[in-house]
Amino acid sequence: MENFAFGIVILFTVTSFASVLAQDPEITERILPEIKKMGVTGRLKCVVINQDNNPVHWIHKDTQTTISTDEKITVDDVHNTVVNGWPKYQVERTYDGMKTIYTIIVNRLEPRDAGNYTCQIIIRGSTKHPSKDGEMIVLIPPAIARSKTTHTLTVKDGDSVNMTCDASGHPKPNITWIRINGAMLPNGNLKQKSSVFPLRNVTKDDRGVYRCIADNNVRPPASTDATILVQFKPEARPIQDSYGQAENRMFDVTIECRISGYPDPDLKWYKVTPGGNLQQVTNDDKHTVNILLNHANILDPNERWLQMVIYAVQANDYGDYVCEGRNSLGAGQGVVHLFATSECQGPNCPAETVFISHASLTARQSSVTFTFLGSVFLLLAVKHGF
Repeated sequence: MENFAFGIVILFTVTSFASVLAQDPEITERILPEIKKMGVTGRLKCVVINQDNNPVHWIHKDTQTTISTDEKITVDDVHNTVVNGWPKYQVERTYDGMKTIYTIIVNRLEPRDAGNYTCQIIIRGSTKHPSKDGEMIVLIPPAIARSKTTHTLTVKDGDSVNMTCDASGHPKPNITWIRINGAMLPNGNLKQKSSVFPLRNVTKDDRGVYRCIADNNVRPPASTDATILVQFKPEARPIQDSYGQAENRMFDVTIECRISGYPDPDLKWYKVTPGGNLQQVTNDDKHTVNILLNHANILDPNERWLQMVIYAVQANDYGDYVCEGRNSLGAGQGVVHLFATSECQGPNCPAETVFISHASLTARQSSVTFTFLGSVFLLLAVKHGF
């Protein structure tokens, strides 16, 4: 009886083992996604049991490109390029008990390598071909799409426009707008998150350089600058409303204005004549006109610093002067008044000289001598008891 029972156990075990051997090949585990940054190496694992002599393929599903059969790379050399001795694709076959593990290795990940990869078993003599997909996620840093991004916009005062910024990358980058000088945006915020940034009822204060930043947490972020040029009528602001200088003493004076406008205005100085007319002042022996494109880094975009030096101020130089900027949209003027003073004014005045007359100097010396002799007599009197 015991022999009979033992035989049944042996028969059951052999039958079960034969049943296992007779099972169809299958992929037993989910293929976990791989998330890697562009340029590094990505791996996907396919766990197979009961493979027998049935081939296992790795296929790039998005392009329907068969990359390998078992551990052999079958894709052509055009796709399997070799750099520094490392091919684009490799497949490793390892074993874990009854499991056979096929790991596809994709070196130097590129955007085209992203997508689903299919591990498929081709069962010979059958129409069943079990397969599972695994996703290769390639993290791609942002890149500005320059053809879809604003670089320079020219608008008129009061117009409305949109600035646009587009960028590629994976994940899709977020777009943020700022002003590079740190000032508030026209909407009153320090930054704006959107690919389209609307500017409504543009004023001259909106002109300048804006920066578009694309970021998706894959370093480095990308950025580009957009310049807004606003056409507006010139404005003139005197640095001082009035200047003073002494006459007929060979002293000079420099009067100055800040003038802004776009298109760039023509800049001129005028002297107001006794009759109220404007007489243009140009470079000559008496005057030098300077136009500074930058002055101590304080000028705004489309702003100029206009100077005029008047040499050896005389009585007929006093009065009102007009600084003017003029373009196709109109003119802006500022008035500067030059008046007479008793002493030299300005940083270039000569040092003051003190004159002492000979008589005054003699008197001071006599006073010092008398004081000294008086002190001596007083000491002798005290010493001798007088």
